[in-house]
Amino acid sequence: SCIMKTRPIYCVRLTLLDNDSMSNNAIPHTNSLFLHFAYYLFGALFRISFRLKLKRDRRKLAALAAQDRPLIVVFNHASYLDVPLVALSLGLRLMRQMTLPGKKELFEDRSTRWMTPLMSVIPVDREMTDTTAVRALLRALQQGRSILMSPEGTRSPDGVVRPFQVGFAKLAHKANALVVPVGIRGAAEAMPRGTHFPRPAAPIAVTVGEPLDPRTYIQGKPDSSAFAAFAEITRQAVIALSMQSPARREGQP
Repeated sequence: SCIMKTRPIYCVRLTLLDNDSMSNNAIPHTNSLFLHFAYYLFGALFRISFRLKLKRDRRKLAALAAQDRPLIVVFNHASYLDVPLVALSLGLRLMRQMTLPGKKELFEDRSTRWMTPLMSVIPVDREMTDTTAVRALLRALQQGRSILMSPEGTRSPDGVVRPFQVGFAKLAHKANALVVPVGIRGAAEAMPRGTHFPRPAAPIAVTVGEPLDPRTYIQGKPDSSAFAAFAEITRQAVIALSMQSPARREGQP
């Protein structure tokens, strides 16, 4: 689970247990009116404030939305702007299917708890390995929901894509989900870690990649190295989509 108190609501480090005792409770959907309002509000604000370039292939997005398998959408994470940027790139049809892990404080704080009944968010305790949240995320996938998350676990301090945690790979393998890489370029410059307000006019580009099928890479009875290898393949796909220079890709100065 997320440890640092500064982490945003949609980051979680997952440790998947081999425990199939799942509850049958349905995962809530995001309120349609709230989703439309937030989608068009952020869309207008971002287009006014930034030179936002969304590389959207409508046929690809329609094919993803029509998949009979759940999706885990993963992205490089360097800014609080990332989730709304990815949401705008995916479009409303896909976002209706999405569930997000969210810190439990979101459900407790007066300033944010009013939103929780309107959103498809699973509470996560950041102070411990939250097996209840992991089971809920798996249950969401098994119910046909899709998940939007950052495998880095926290925002990158310098924009370089950090190693991916393997929790998403375990979830994808167990739920037979496709993994969709998304690359974001420019969000770290527009609103880097440690800042509270975005910098207008910073150019931002978001690109949705082709889905990765874990069954192609993880075969037989997988071990930790197989999950780690798939996590790195996914990370490299995200790096390529984020269009970073070779030096920044490898974390070099």
